[in-house]
Amino acid sequence: MLGGLVRVTGSGMGCPDWPKCFGLWAPPTCDCQLPPDYMQLFLEKRTRKVNRFVATLERIGWNEKANEIRSNKAIYLPEKFNATKAWIEYINRLFGVLAGFFFLVFWLLSCRYFKSQKVVFVYATIGFIALLLNAWLGSIVVATNLLPGIVSTHFMLSFLSILFTLIAIHRHRPFELQTHEQKNNPHWNTMLLLSFLIVFLGTLAREQVESLALSGKLEQEGILNWSAMGMSFAAHRYLPLVFLIYTVWVWVRRRGEWPVQARATAWMGLLILTQIVLGAININWVLPPVTQVLHIVLGASLPILIFYWRIIKPIGLE
Repeated sequence: MLGGLVRVTGSGMGCPDWPKCFGLWAPPTCDCQLPPDYMQLFLEKRTRKVNRFVATLERIGWNEKANEIRSNKAIYLPEKFNATKAWIEYINRLFGVLAGFFFLVFWLLSCRYFKSQKVVFVYATIGFIALLLNAWLGSIVVATNLLPGIVSTHFMLSFLSILFTLIAIHRHRPFELQTHEQKNNPHWNTMLLLSFLIVFLGTLAREQVESLALSGKLEQEGILNWSAMGMSFAAHRYLPLVFLIYTVWVWVRRRGEWPVQARATAWMGLLILTQIVLGAININWVLPPVTQVLHIVLGASLPILIFYWRIIKPIGLE
């Protein structure tokens, strides 16, 4: 939710450095607390970090991506202090640190099962490594001034921590045993893939929207500029309708034979419908902040819930 708030308020560069914010452990309240040349100072720090990142990409053979980053002029724009954006980004980071702390405790507890339940330790370790990678990638997002592609990777990588945590907990002590109908329902795999595809397309569409907004081409007479939107936006717009129809079809087929899964599918269909409505509001009223955040939060929740229902018997649905 906080990541979505950062995104829709344009606060991703509210703190131009990482992990500190304008060189401080808590953001300043006004630019009077900063040195006169703070914009150039933090730009130089960011540039050095970008150069190290580009050098790393070149060492592993990703020369094309390295050249793309090096030639992106937006990376080298200085960032002016804005107290509201700085605090929004800072609060997001605080909760990220809190999540990291709890995840560290979770991983340390999983070490007890290295011999007795090694699979629990392995899944917890993978999830913890994904979290650390994403924390590092968050610093690269800041260093590269929200470079398209890296922002989407940062968002998608966050799912790995959540999903592997769910598996580790379930393997240690199952929430509930899977039913026969759940193990033999192939539709959940299709739904899981569809949900992740829609979320991924949404991140690409969002990057395109931000690019158009920066160039002043997002709106024409108060209406979203459809001619400038690409295929990723069109796919993200219409694929949820296909998903909803497919979900309703599964519900109709399974409601008598598999009641538990039918109820879970019905709730999923309601969530997809809500997402479609929120998307329509975002399009027709050109991205109101509240519906944007809800759209991001519910959209991210959908694949996690489907994954949960896929591996675990839905609690309270019988």
